[in-house]
Amino acid sequence: MPEAERRVNVELMGKTFTIKGDADPEYMATVAGYVNNKIAEMRKLTSSDQVKMLLLTALNLADELFQARKGIQVSPADAQQIEKRTQALLKMLETGIVGQYSQTTDE
Repeated sequence: MPEAERRVNVELMGKTFTIKGDADPEYMATVAGYVNNKIAEMRKLTSSDQVKMLLLTALNLADELFQARKGIQVSPADAQQIEKRTQALLKMLETGIVGQYSQTTDE
């Protein structure tokens, strides 16, 4: 018999969301907290444009995932290199795809 679906309320970017899943609610809250912290880190690196900030967060988390799948531990020197790559991605986003993004409404 499958486990009952569990729910937990989490706060991301100042908004409350209900997450549903099979995992322990404490674990789901921990994961959401980690994502929220990553968003806060990226907010420091970019302008107030939420699209850029969320794209950078997604890229950063994907990089962490790929590195973890390779079994690579990130040293402080590697962390600095990742930060440099993130800055380069930010510049690319500012002049590329996201540079073409124009907000027409406050949705």
